Amino acid sequence: MPKVNVYLPDALADRVREARLPISRICQTALTQALDGSQGAAHDTPAAVEQPAGITLDPPANHHVAAILHQAWETATARGSATVEPTHLLRAFLNEGESLVLNTIELLGFRTATIQAALEQADRPTGPPSSAEPIASTGTHAVLSAAAAQATAHSSTATTGSHLLHGLIADQGTAGQVLRITGVTEVITPAVLSALYYGVAFGRMVPDRDTDTAVLRVMMHDVLDRLDRMGKLLATERRDA
Repeated sequence: MPKVNVYLPDALADRVREARLPISRICQTALTQALDGSQGAAHDTPAAVEQPAGITLDPPANHHVAAILHQAWETATARGSATVEPTHLLRAFLNEGESLVLNTIELLGFRTATIQAALEQADRPTGPPSSAEPIASTGTHAVLSAAAAQATAHSSTATTGSHLLHGLIADQGTAGQVLRITGVTEVITPAVLSALYYGVAFGRMVPDRDTDTAVLRVMMHDVLDRLDRMGKLLATERRDA
């Protein structure tokens, strides 16, 4: 997926960082609206991006997941791996950085840097960068299959970040282990991911509602508060155990 630089005044850049706005998504929406009108800018529509070789998601990936897939393939190549593993998907998921579900994880106290550090410990590079195109491993196909199945269960028109995380949580390999040892899976359960997905979907159905992620995050405020209390309760129980 090509990159386009966006330059902001210092004060505005500070405000955007503080608000944790998804810059890529907002810019894509604004540009799509300018080119095609507002009807072409829905965030949950499939991305018009060619998927990596051998990957056919049904429902197709939205723009976040499409970007994550391409980053995963690039990461596998850079780390000298002949196969794209679930750890590469998780690394790309964390690096992509703008999905609502990742923001939710961070708001619940699971810092991206902490998960990345655990991932670095568990997943070392296999060698120098490879010139060959990597292929998806059995584990990666399983993660993507679980993600697509969850999207289908939600009657979603696209496989989204919450669906991809569902697949990663179900992974029995290193990626799933990292999410378990960092405590993410104790709070971000399949039920929570479903609640997040349906909350976002409901927000987009409200007439005259700005579909910007910042507005959706405000709508999810009460849900996040409850999840935060759940996380603190689990942390207390672990300390007392």
